[in-house]
Amino acid sequence: MKLMLNETQRLNLHALLGAQRADVGSIRAIWAIQDRIALDADEEKTVEVQREMIAGQERLVWNPALSLAPKEFEFSEAEVSRISAAIQTWDSYGVNADRRWLEPLVRSLFATELA
Repeated sequence: MKLMLNETQRLNLHALLGAQRADVGSIRAIWAIQDRIALDADEEKTVEVQREMIAGQERLVWNPALSLAPKEFEFSEAEVSRISAAIQTWDSYGVNADRRWLEPLVRSLFATELA
């Protein structure tokens, strides 16, 4: 499956995947997805990514007024299943705050369920 992801989707999906609890094999598969969708140094600079430590956890913040062109990523069925599961089990939805980046992913990943 091909997905077009903007910087907000990439950063939030990276964080969401990183919050998953899994066995070592699954963790390595998640890392592979994270490595592929991660912003490179130039992209981070363009959107002014900053790293903050809060209660011992790293959190990324960026300037929402800045943006990158969406980038296409191709995911295997297994990767799509991992991404879908992470979204389905996430319990911290902010209905308004997350809609901008989450709704396009939900439409793409769950198109058959929404039809």
